[in-house]
Amino acid sequence: MPLHSRLMFSCLVLGFASTAAAKDDLNWVDREAMNELPEVLQRPIPVWCGGIYYNPRVGPRAETSDTIITADQTSASEDGLIEMSGDVLIEQPGSRVVTNSALFDRSSGKFEVDTPLRLESNQFTFLADSMSGQTSSRQVSLGNARYSLFGPGAHGSAEYIDQVSNLTSVFNGTYTTCPPGSNGWRLSGEQILLDRDKGWGEARNVVLRVRDVPLFYLPWITFPIDDRRKSGLLFPTISTSDSGGLDFSQPIYLNLHPQMDATIAPRYVDGRGAGLETEFRYLTPYGQGQVSYGVLFQDREFDDQDRELAAWRHDGSIGRWGLHVDMNYVSDDFYFKDLDTGLQVSSQTHLPRVGELRYYGQTWQALGRLQAWQTIDPTLSDDQHPYRRLPQLQLTGRPHLLGPLRLLWLSDVTAFDRSDKDTSNNPTGVRMHAQPALSARLENNWGYVEPRARLYHTRYQLDDGGPSGSEPSLNTWGASLDAGMFFERSTNLFGRGYTQTLEPRVFVNKVAYEYQDDLPDFDAGELTFSYNTLFRENRYIGYDRIGDEEKIAVGLTSRFLRDDDGREQLRLRVGQGYYLDDRKVQLDGTGEDTADQTPAVADMRWNFGRDWYLYSEGQWDTSGGQRQRSTLRLGYNDRERRIFNLGFHDRPEDNLRQSEVAAIWPIHRNWRLIGRWMYDVENHRTQETLAGAEYRNCCWRVRLVSQRELYDDDGDGTLEPDSTVMLQIEMTGLGGFGGRVDSLLERSISGYRREYE
Repeated sequence: MPLHSRLMFSCLVLGFASTAAAKDDLNWVDREAMNELPEVLQRPIPVWCGGIYYNPRVGPRAETSDTIITADQTSASEDGLIEMSGDVLIEQPGSRVVTNSALFDRSSGKFEVDTPLRLESNQFTFLADSMSGQTSSRQVSLGNARYSLFGPGAHGSAEYIDQVSNLTSVFNGTYTTCPPGSNGWRLSGEQILLDRDKGWGEARNVVLRVRDVPLFYLPWITFPIDDRRKSGLLFPTISTSDSGGLDFSQPIYLNLHPQMDATIAPRYVDGRGAGLETEFRYLTPYGQGQVSYGVLFQDREFDDQDRELAAWRHDGSIGRWGLHVDMNYVSDDFYFKDLDTGLQVSSQTHLPRVGELRYYGQTWQALGRLQAWQTIDPTLSDDQHPYRRLPQLQLTGRPHLLGPLRLLWLSDVTAFDRSDKDTSNNPTGVRMHAQPALSARLENNWGYVEPRARLYHTRYQLDDGGPSGSEPSLNTWGASLDAGMFFERSTNLFGRGYTQTLEPRVFVNKVAYEYQDDLPDFDAGELTFSYNTLFRENRYIGYDRIGDEEKIAVGLTSRFLRDDDGREQLRLRVGQGYYLDDRKVQLDGTGEDTADQTPAVADMRWNFGRDWYLYSEGQWDTSGGQRQRSTLRLGYNDRERRIFNLGFHDRPEDNLRQSEVAAIWPIHRNWRLIGRWMYDVENHRTQETLAGAEYRNCCWRVRLVSQRELYDDDGDGTLEPDSTVMLQIEMTGLGGFGGRVDSLLERSISGYRREYE
């Protein structure tokens, strides 16, 4: 008979999970069983797992609700003792107990079950030979038990389990995240604590067994049981290379604060010595950042010198103010070549050291910047090193004047300096630049026209003077007219509705010539020619050179926009510029450019499927009848498990022809292949190969990656091959996965991010 009562069997509700139509008595639900459930009850199963622990028949926990007790026979005494026998079911929303007999004392809140029982909730399942506890203290004890925890996907057994609120103590028990029937790995220990409030587990006097073989003894270990961070050992990275031999690092994760954590990784490189890599991350109301430091003490392959790497990155904002910091340091030019690192610091020719403070107003914006560089390419001479900006101050704005008329303001003051060790005799000093403009943009839904007039003024205060003295200056002017039209029509392709646009554009630009060869060149550069550069006022970047120009550029863009979601499916562009006069201002003292037209340029981007894209660009010298540039990229990224990149780049004028294939691709639900091949078609040689495999299931995750690339070992311009092999092993649920393998993949395979994992 059913017995209804407002008994708070809190100890039976303690935040656990449910029973399903499962093939395992601990509620393991495989894919076949999950697919048989009604769609509303189905839950996702990770691709690499055969199932999950899940119980759809137990709903979410309720803080207050009636307890329903059903049994074949029940009796209650005057002193509040309730005896139940025969198919006993004790049930509340979020939990249930099934057994053959039970005893409950209403006056004290104590209960006792001395027959085999099944305790279920929407967070766990327990099978035990006996159970006792007390409702008011939210305490329950189970004897000779087996259990499953749905959150971490873990299960195990115990001689005795003590449950108090959300803290579970397992005595003389086991713990593993491997699926039922697998003996991949398990922890066996005297005491295992599982704290669901904090999201971590702790074990003492533990033996880690792999395939039932004792691997090693641990007096103490902690591990996560959900997605929250927890201090403890991460899994090591093992690699070997031609230049360094065996390389072993053991990361230790420290969860210092909800907004701060750190990783410390002792490291040993065979033949070189011991070292340390550290990384500290923080999040504050004013921004987020990370500080990294790595050291190898007394490198035996580098004259017993310490090798160091340091970096600090910060991005933050306060109101309309934004702060960006990117500071980097390495002790020598060959650090990245000799010592691969798991820190998020990328190898570059010039390591930036920059601090920026920006103000973002509705009309005006301001920038303050300190910038320097560390050049780590020994083949570059001093005069090829970039200048330092100490400091740079910039003000930009677009205030309304009258009707559509706007003032476009840009002013910049920069002090350029060089290292004390510089021997190039390149000039240093302060540059003041302003380029105000008046612009009036007239537009409606079918087109626009924007005339613009601009003045350019540059003045220098040089430390040691120059060909035009210590205070040379430049004054010139420019005017442009930019106009475009928008046409569109509805169309239907492959059974889908599209809006096709046709967008012709004309850009007329005039910049007056002014002699500039006697001016210093601190940061002038020339952009790589593309469709977008056709419509620039100044053909140079930086403010040391204002390129004279009389040009008419025409372009045509067509887009196919999907009617259902507005997504751009296809974009086609073609354009060319026509010069009315020669260009006298050139970089590096080269002669006038007498070409009467730019190369014709066309590009296409096709976004097909959900995650695929195809990009192609071609440039053609119409006067000389020669191809100048070709680019082709095919890419796929589902932001989960699959990445594919195929590319080809051809620049005949630079004798550059490169092809690239890169992918991370599953060939089975447990296996992914990793690869990259970059080939120098011009010189008929492989520049870089990356090959590896990853195996992953509920129990294990293993990566083995081999990289071979060409390096300038001695800084003399001669490229020599160097090979590296990296191995990472993770026992799922016992620690993180990352380090040097993830850093390598982020550098080598475009689109890969470790957070996708």
